[in-house]
Amino acid sequence: MKVKRILHITGVRELGSGQRSQLKYESNAAKNIKDIEWDTIAYHSGEIKEEFEKKTPFFLDFMLLRNLYFWIMVLKYSKQYDIVLFRHLTFDPFTLFFSPFIKNRIGVHHSKEIEELKLIREGFKGKAVSCMEKITGKISVKNSLCIAGVTQEIAMYENTERGLNKEITVYPNGIEVNKIKIANDFREDNNINILFICSHFAAWHGLDILLDEIDLSRIEKNYFIHLVGKLSEDQKLKISSLRNKERIIVHGEMKFSDYFHIASKCDVALGSLAMYRQNLHEGSTLKVREMLAMGLPVYSGHKDAAFTKEFKYYYYSDKFDLNNLLKFCELNKNTRRNDVKNAASEFIEKKAIMENFIQQINCLK
Repeated sequence: MKVKRILHITGVRELGSGQRSQLKYESNAAKNIKDIEWDTIAYHSGEIKEEFEKKTPFFLDFMLLRNLYFWIMVLKYSKQYDIVLFRHLTFDPFTLFFSPFIKNRIGVHHSKEIEELKLIREGFKGKAVSCMEKITGKISVKNSLCIAGVTQEIAMYENTERGLNKEITVYPNGIEVNKIKIANDFREDNNINILFICSHFAAWHGLDILLDEIDLSRIEKNYFIHLVGKLSEDQKLKISSLRNKERIIVHGEMKFSDYFHIASKCDVALGSLAMYRQNLHEGSTLKVREMLAMGLPVYSGHKDAAFTKEFKYYYYSDKFDLNNLLKFCELNKNTRRNDVKNAASEFIEKKAIMENFIQQINCLK
């Protein structure tokens, strides 16, 4: 297979900030890929902020009608492109009708959908939509050209869970490395500073695990955790009740330009510590890539799709250990920001990831 024209199309109710960032990186990088026309389109109901975004008509802005409209657009565009990358729609009945007729469609999977639906929708509703996904998702995957996962783990799951044997490809997240400003070096000789940033601290980020370790710790080193992001009232209450609460510095929600000076004093950054709560053990998060591009080594609770165990600026362990985190900080106390960024660039640069993905597609049978 030799492709010349690729479309990556997304249809959601509201485009999240992380989704928007990832698609923006992709759209920009596509302009610099030779001999391939790669277009990016995202349909949603929210505010249009980027050139690749399109508004779902307001009179179709309901779940079923929204998905119907999206499938009609996919069917239309599929005739204009060699490959259509299609962000997987969960528990979607229109998959049963449309997917058999779009032969050049590759479903892109960002999670283990059957498992995730039980987590994000509690009780009977979660179980019901998860059961629907078992049916509609299998039809969708079965009728796709191949499976694309943001990690190898997710791609393999789609085959195993659906009882299929489709070819798989991996399309991890990436960034435009040169668009991320490297952090200034304002590290403190006598203090360890650690950056933990999330849009909001969900269960799989594992903030509770970190707080429990700090509460029980007898470590006398001067270390401080800088939390940037939205905290729940329960999380704020837990922090205020910690025996070692002075170790936690809460900054709240901030824009990049505002938390840049915080990153500049930090020795390392934290990735998610409890992704296993989503039944995931491998990740491909933008946060990790952006921290590395800023020159901060990352300590995390899961393997990353981009790095081998030998990559020394990304350390992960299935079980969080505060002592290991502080040792990792000390090890990187004098690591140069540029060394981290340069070492990570070849693994996280979006253009290189896209070119590698194109090679994978061209090798399909």
